[in-house]
Amino acid sequence: MDDPVPDNRNRIAFLIGRIFHPYIICIPTLFAVVSDLTLNEAVKWSLIVIAFVLLPGMTLAAYLQSRGHPLYQRSTRTPLYIVGWCSVLLCIVVLSVMNAPKVLVSSLISLAIWAPLQLIINIYVTKISAHAAIAAGCAMGLLLLGKLDTPLLKVLMTLVVIVTVWARVVTHNHTVLQVSLGLLVGALPPLLVFSLMQ
Repeated sequence: MDDPVPDNRNRIAFLIGRIFHPYIICIPTLFAVVSDLTLNEAVKWSLIVIAFVLLPGMTLAAYLQSRGHPLYQRSTRTPLYIVGWCSVLLCIVVLSVMNAPKVLVSSLISLAIWAPLQLIINIYVTKISAHAAIAAGCAMGLLLLGKLDTPLLKVLMTLVVIVTVWARVVTHNHTVLQVSLGLLVGALPPLLVFSLMQ
């Protein structure tokens, strides 16, 4: 059975979903994670993560859509989560071999915990919001790393999470349950990993 087709008539909600897309929101988060490094080091590590983690998923997503498999369908998401998880695991190995900063490896470990949780819920329970999960994971990670070090940054990141969740529900991409599960599954891995780092 196919999932309901999203309703993108609310242009603001549609644009929010595009702006805070999981493949996009993680890029400024990545830059924030490596912001304490020199510019050359930050660029080097960021490019490695983007090449190993983002590009395979984006390429697969484009391929699936070109073959008539819309990403809003629950069944289409399974290969995306599997490829994403394998990409993250490979990236962790590469970063470890190259002696990457511990904070960057820990961030990828959070993703490595998140991906199978997201996959299991998607297969056995319900379609789950990756938008909500990634937004919550980025927010929690940045908070625990001390990158949201002013009240304004904390409020802005909270607003990003809230409007992302609102947009996913308004466009009928997800139910309240699906975005709630996304928030929970997204926030727990960084909470676990970065708490253990202390």
